[in-house]
Amino acid sequence: MAQTLEALGTQVAFGVPGVHALAIWEGLRSTPIRAIGARTELCAGFAADGYARSSGRPGVVVLSTGPGALNSLTAVMEAASSHVPLVLISSQIPSDLIGRGRGYLHELPDQRGAFATLVKGAWRATSIESVPGLLQRAFAQALTPPSGPVFVEIPVDLLTGDAGRVSPTSVAKPSVPRPTAPRSHLLAAAELLTQARSPVIWAGGGVIRSGSHHAVRALAELLDAPVATTYMGKGAIADDHPLSCGCGCDEAAFVELLSAADVVLCVGTELGAETTGQYALSFDGAVIHLDAEPARIGVTYEALGLVGDARATLGTLIDEVGRRLEYRSGARDAALQRVEAVRTRIAEGLATQGRSLELGLLSTLERALAADAIGCFDMTILGYWAAPHLRIGDGQQFLYPLGSGTLGYAWPAALGASVAHPDRPVLAVVGDGGFQYAVPELGTAAQHGIDAKLLIVDDGGYGILREYQRDAFGETTAVELPGKDLLAVAAAYGLPVRAAEPDDLEEQLAWAFSVQGPAVVVLRALLTAAAPTR
Repeated sequence: MAQTLEALGTQVAFGVPGVHALAIWEGLRSTPIRAIGARTELCAGFAADGYARSSGRPGVVVLSTGPGALNSLTAVMEAASSHVPLVLISSQIPSDLIGRGRGYLHELPDQRGAFATLVKGAWRATSIESVPGLLQRAFAQALTPPSGPVFVEIPVDLLTGDAGRVSPTSVAKPSVPRPTAPRSHLLAAAELLTQARSPVIWAGGGVIRSGSHHAVRALAELLDAPVATTYMGKGAIADDHPLSCGCGCDEAAFVELLSAADVVLCVGTELGAETTGQYALSFDGAVIHLDAEPARIGVTYEALGLVGDARATLGTLIDEVGRRLEYRSGARDAALQRVEAVRTRIAEGLATQGRSLELGLLSTLERALAADAIGCFDMTILGYWAAPHLRIGDGQQFLYPLGSGTLGYAWPAALGASVAHPDRPVLAVVGDGGFQYAVPELGTAAQHGIDAKLLIVDDGGYGILREYQRDAFGETTAVELPGKDLLAVAAAYGLPVRAAEPDDLEEQLAWAFSVQGPAVVVLRALLTAAAPTR
């Protein structure tokens, strides 16, 4: 199994050893694959997610039977919702006891079934000979657009059996299919776009996954079209590009830009609740929806569907638009004015809300993050500010678990991203509540010398839930998390750590990035969630 993973190009595997899976770890020891033992399967899954999301390579997770496997399911949900290619490999009880209910250690009635509703494919090896081909199939399925997690279980009797002459030498790295939308649909889309007078491109996470940033920018410049992004599409176009409108999906100026456009080209987005104001967004003009998943087309909005890979389809669409497009005097100036109007209205709206603390922290982060930095944000108040309002550049990445909206993601994801990119600065931004899902991974960072940095915003509880609960019911219950010393916690794991105030946060982050290996900054601050501007 380990040799097959090596042949498939695996460089790193995350997981937690368990009694039935020990043979896998022994196999990994005999290969160049870096085996990183996390402290929980939940965080191993998040680390593999950060590795895959930042690199585009499959994240491999090694699980043990029963409770070990089930501990990963929250991470699997996030990967499925955000289309992250994970390959989850679990041990299973002996083949002849599966489904017999005889009380074998870690036995589940249907372990594979527990994963099947979340993953793109779930398989069980029935012989040692089947393992190489099964893993090759799993990798190919994980990477095929729309990408996502897959699950393979291997009974312990196969893992510890004699492989004999079985060899993975015939296994090759899977080639990722890049299907292009049907030509008739492309021609119809090109006609709509070339006739449009106020087009907008709305870029989602599929742009990031397919690596079609340059195609989006080229089409926008060809059409003189403003580019809006979803939260998951943040980074699809640099915020300093003159056609970039940002990703303030809840801001009135942003919503009106989309509503008033005569054509909106939606690329790689499911047009989900969080980006459409709980489906309240309406379009006055035509919608073109480019997505690799045909079942998404027309679910929420009537649209001309382009089913295919974003990069391949946009490349062909650019050619068609270029052949048809006629010069339009003043189109670029009009587009730039629309973008500037959106940007200015949002900025002025925020300025009237008295949120100098939160806006100041965003400015600090923008200055502290290098041009090639990877930022990993948890579902925390500062993350809620960063998603619509943090400006990022062309070489930066923004990892955010909005697919499932889970807590505890950012720190282990940052570890995975740093393992994938040891030469790039990586910062996790978490709240004290979400961080407590992943505290033990301070030990993983220290043990493996992973060069990720951690900013904890400690407001003494689940800050955003505190706000929601108070607004809805007038009082709060079970959202306060007192009595902890996060500086002492980090120091107990042997990590360098400093306290910060808002005024010296930039200095403390500069210190953290100067440290070799992991480092922690704890900011005590009570933040308030952003309110949409009008």
